[in-house]
Amino acid sequence: MRRRKRQGNSPRSTGPRRVLILSADVGEGHAAAARALAQQIEESPSPAEVTIVDGLDAMGSLLRPVVEDGYRVQLRFFPWTYTAIYWLLEHVLPVRMVARRLLCLLGSRPLARVIAAYDPDVVVSTYPAVTVVLARLRRIGEVRCPTVATITDLTGLFFWAQPGIDMHLVMYGESMRSVERIAGRGSVQLVRPLISAEFLQPRCPMEARRALELPEEGRMVVVSGGGWGVGDIAGAVGEFIRVSEVSSIVCLAGHNDQLATKLRLAFADEPRVHVYGFTDKMPDLLAAADVLVHSTGGVTCLEAKAAGTPVVSYGLPVGHARLNTRAMAALDLLLLANDTDELREHVQASFASGEDVQAEATQLSQRTQGPTAVDAVLQAARRVRPIPAWQLRLAAFATWVALLFGVGSWMMSTDEVTAVASKLLHVHPLVHVNTSQPVVAVIVHMPARNVALVASELAARGIHVSLADDAGVPSPGRIAALRALGDELLPEVPASALLRWERTRGTLRSQARALGLHHSFYYLQPRGGLSVGQLVLARTTGATPVRGTLRLSATGPLPQRSMRAGDVLVVELDGSPASVLGLERIVAWLGSDRLSAVPLARLTRSPSISASSSGDRANSAAPMISSKSDAQSGAPPRGVDPKRSPSSRGASTTGTTV
Repeated sequence: MRRRKRQGNSPRSTGPRRVLILSADVGEGHAAAARALAQQIEESPSPAEVTIVDGLDAMGSLLRPVVEDGYRVQLRFFPWTYTAIYWLLEHVLPVRMVARRLLCLLGSRPLARVIAAYDPDVVVSTYPAVTVVLARLRRIGEVRCPTVATITDLTGLFFWAQPGIDMHLVMYGESMRSVERIAGRGSVQLVRPLISAEFLQPRCPMEARRALELPEEGRMVVVSGGGWGVGDIAGAVGEFIRVSEVSSIVCLAGHNDQLATKLRLAFADEPRVHVYGFTDKMPDLLAAADVLVHSTGGVTCLEAKAAGTPVVSYGLPVGHARLNTRAMAALDLLLLANDTDELREHVQASFASGEDVQAEATQLSQRTQGPTAVDAVLQAARRVRPIPAWQLRLAAFATWVALLFGVGSWMMSTDEVTAVASKLLHVHPLVHVNTSQPVVAVIVHMPARNVALVASELAARGIHVSLADDAGVPSPGRIAALRALGDELLPEVPASALLRWERTRGTLRSQARALGLHHSFYYLQPRGGLSVGQLVLARTTGATPVRGTLRLSATGPLPQRSMRAGDVLVVELDGSPASVLGLERIVAWLGSDRLSAVPLARLTRSPSISASSSGDRANSAAPMISSKSDAQSGAPPRGVDPKRSPSSRGASTTGTTV
């Protein structure tokens, strides 16, 4: 319903109060509440002008098809997707915040223009998505008049109630505490149900049946799928056909013409079945019915209770319908059927509960004696204080800073885009060194507490390797002990974690200083790979990561592929005797291919290294060992401190992807 728009801005002190109602054609309940409120305001003694506008349409051409058509398609064809989305909105705060932000981002300006054009004294929203945007406009000062939101659901109020709404009108007293928890104290008022006065007028069931040309004898059941005709209507009808005492079954398909056609064809041979599309005869139908079977709950249930008709919920256990109907069942406002057997039992029980139905009707009648929504709307006061402009700008700036910090921290802490960063920075992790010597560089990674013991055991067996000890800074005593055994320590960065990348530069410099390394040197990258932050900070120290051709556990199975001369092998040890024996097994496996295990520095300084002819070539030549005395004596170097190979040798190191 749309009234003619008032031109200009009338003075607030004279003339009728202008009420703008924002509704939405998303199910019939929201539109019915808007029509009922408009009717009550027009019939009140207070002079007022009422305008009903489609709030989704007012929020722009993009939101309406997405929300309205998407919702309809979900309920009709993929109801489980609506359940999943609703669960995320209810339980996952970031998802709810993003949805609210998108609604405001897309709909705020168009809705503000529409409200300004009507220049109302009070704005009322009957649809949650519109309420979200209206509350935002009220808080930032774009809407200065009082705002009101009607709430026809009993639970799941995370969009219905908003801090920016001056007053919320609820139909159930049980909802008041939930609303105040969201919107603040004094933000809610219990009012009479927003239903048409026709449902409150006494009607004779027999006269209603005669007006509808339905049998006066027997029982009558109304099966409704709401305004959009959703739920298992055919299943409910099929169940009632087998109940002999039922003389007429009225199916309400709403605006779902396809469903109406399908039902007429399916029950063409059953004279007791009567199929209606969208109808304005609901007061007569509910008065004539012995029970209403409804799939979505909401306003129709309030209308049925006002008419003294018991309600059984069945057919659409998804999203807010599931939560709302369960809450109503807990308050004995309806019966909830999970399958057709329960449906039949509940309906037959309702046939025999005439006295209880009258008691429930009396209870609802008492509910309708409370304050009306008209009084709350026309007397609505400003409760919400708009946020100052400087606070809004500060919040927007802080949001962007937090977003940039969060995205930047994630990018620097993740390894998802490290490959791209490696190419941009021209960093190629070491996996293989081209050499004619039958050697393989073996790097053993183990806990720091086991390094000294394992190194002595390996030396006793004639095995010399590079050792990495969980990115710790080794003591001078440990360095001296390992050099005496003929082994070397390799710098290492810890595994990637949020913000841990910030310590990469300091960690590598401390290790390099302890090992006597200068300028360029190699370091072992973590098992899970480097994050972008680790890659960048390590690059600033001149360090080159070592990934290795293979990385395997000493106690695990041997790889199926064979190693070749110049490969770099990373072995994980836990320090146990079994892992030491596993390393011996790996060295023996290399020996079966006539390959020897050596520390990484011995491979990179080999005089028989030749230029690479395949694979990804590193930007610089292979870093070489810087210790001249070690090279002359044949002892392992004091650390892995690479520099460019002599040009006469033509040596280079390749970083190949395995």
